[in-house]
Amino acid sequence: MKIVLTGISATPYAREYISNAAQTLRQRGHQVFVPHEGGWSAPEKPAAANLFDFESTFQALQEADLMMAILDGYSVDDAVATQVGIFYTLARLGEKKRQMIGILHDTRVAGWSWNGEDKALAPQVRQCIHTYGKVYPNLSKAMSALEQKAE
Repeated sequence: MKIVLTGISATPYAREYISNAAQTLRQRGHQVFVPHEGGWSAPEKPAAANLFDFESTFQALQEADLMMAILDGYSVDDAVATQVGIFYTLARLGEKKRQMIGILHDTRVAGWSWNGEDKALAPQVRQCIHTYGKVYPNLSKAMSALEQKAE
């Protein structure tokens, strides 16, 4: 499956988290595009990369079957929200079946026991994701859902 994996990438540790998740997905046989890595293949030092290019990301969004978006923060990162909106539009207008998975670890937004779920997300982002998928409380549950979809 071709997956765009996106999330806030403004800090080295955030890029490392996303690149590590991408590596796990690649090991499971998926093709993964990460915006800060700049392509479908990881560069030599993926977490250190800052290769974001709008055109490359837009092309990847057009090619992808699934978007996984890390939605952490009091408000979803503006680049992530833009990518969610683009992917939603491609899914809505295209003939290709597309799916979305949101990941919301942020306890400030979802609550310590995820009792707030994804209800505090911006309604536009939440609706885009819910139209074509679901938001999960962690990467592990998102990966399990992805594997069930792949079967």
